[in-house]
Amino acid sequence: MTKAWHYAWAGKSEGPVDDLAIRDLIRAGRIKADTLIWSEGMADWQRADQHFPFAPPPLTTAMPPLPQGAQMPPQFARDGGQGAAPPRAFGEAIKVCFQKYATFKGRASRSEYWWFFLFCIILGFIGGALEGIMGNDGAALSGIASLATFLPSLSVTVRRLHDTDRSGWWIGGFYLAMIPVGVIAGLIAAAIDAAGAQDPLIGMGLMGLMMLLLFGYSIAILVFLCSKGTPGPNRFG
Repeated sequence: MTKAWHYAWAGKSEGPVDDLAIRDLIRAGRIKADTLIWSEGMADWQRADQHFPFAPPPLTTAMPPLPQGAQMPPQFARDGGQGAAPPRAFGEAIKVCFQKYATFKGRASRSEYWWFFLFCIILGFIGGALEGIMGNDGAALSGIASLATFLPSLSVTVRRLHDTDRSGWWIGGFYLAMIPVGVIAGLIAAAIDAAGAQDPLIGMGLMGLMMLLLFGYSIAILVFLCSKGTPGPNRFG
């Protein structure tokens, strides 16, 4: 069973987080060799380097600034830059997202999010094909796959927003807002019907306004999810 770790940050105890999250925080620079960590079974807080490996400090000097108009070599142009969430390959992204099945803390790089997004799209196509071939049995399998990927999809979206130093409530607030918006739309429709209004333009106008707001929100979220992560530690990791 994976250990649950707590670590000291700004005079407070943060956590619990698992081993994988601790390693991500080490790569991001938030947890250093002398950072104090604790897990159940330990008598007292201990230095992080007593439990996790740390790379030795580099011997080379810092890279000088690039000349104007020059581009950084591809091997140094990593996703998000130094300190951001680590980039992931396709298989690694899927593995990490399922390991962090319902983990809404921490950060996720662009590659981690979009590779898992692609995986879900592929799974959706496979599910659609199974429905066509197997009928109700295929539909059941497709539904199970959708349920199995819902929480990791939601959690990696929240972590992707965290990587850009934005709150996960950009997504959570949308789901919560759907409840009052649906209620208000229903009340307005009932009021119009009770008043005997037959003009379809009123309903079309309300629907158009809601679609316009949804379109603007979707564009904003897409921009956030495509944005580069903040370099170095931020308020989410």
